[in-house]
Amino acid sequence: MEIKNVWFEFEEWQDGYDEDDENADVRFELSDGTKWCAQFVTYRNLISLSEKNQETGECLCGKYFYADKPIFVSKMSRELIISVIDDIVRHESDLTCVFTRIED
Repeated sequence: MEIKNVWFEFEEWQDGYDEDDENADVRFELSDGTKWCAQFVTYRNLISLSEKNQETGECLCGKYFYADKPIFVSKMSRELIISVIDDIVRHESDLTCVFTRIED
């Protein structure tokens, strides 16, 4: 299956983004017509979220982090994310373990 019609949340942000420290949603369609989404989080962003939560008191002052099926990446870039999606599609038999299916 091939990836088509990819939308990157971070490309919509007016103020730009830090490709090393970010989290964002990505939606895509596969050649079979199914539509999917996933949340991508950079490794650095996980640390930044923990530090923020230590200051704000959220998540027991940064003692845990919860996200539904995050995919951790080294940086937030179009090329890397497409490569990651492609790799998962090629090697994972049950895409619902990794991505969330979007119904029309």
